[in-house]
Amino acid sequence: MSLSRSRLDLLSRVAERNEEEALNALRGAEARHAEATVLHGELSRYLDDYQARPIGLPNPLLLENQRQFIAKLDAALQAQAQAVEAARQRVAVAREAWMATRRELRISLLLQEQGAAEDRRIADRRSQKETDEFALNRHIAAGAPRP
Repeated sequence: MSLSRSRLDLLSRVAERNEEEALNALRGAEARHAEATVLHGELSRYLDDYQARPIGLPNPLLLENQRQFIAKLDAALQAQAQAVEAARQRVAVAREAWMATRRELRISLLLQEQGAAEDRRIADRRSQKETDEFALNRHIAAGAPRP
């Protein structure tokens, strides 16, 4: 076996920790994306409600104030849409990072399993060799000619 058991155990522990950290980062990115999406929805509903609200007596100053407020709400909505997209991209990056750490974890676990299997094969060969030597010594002790 090329890597010792302690090195394989260390590799697996590090891979498990990295995978857990990546999963936590993914969950955080997903939560921030959800929050940004909710805020975008709230801004959109508020803008729709404000635009649908009837104005009493049309007054040029009131109409200009309303137009400016709607423009600010629209700008905020566009900025929030960009924040949602940025958060979505961060989720995609975090998901890729998590998937990479999961692959590393699976590889380290596979290496650990292969190492354990190799250790078992070595132990089985050693045991078989001891059994063969014991049987040969017994055979010789019984007075049989050596093959």
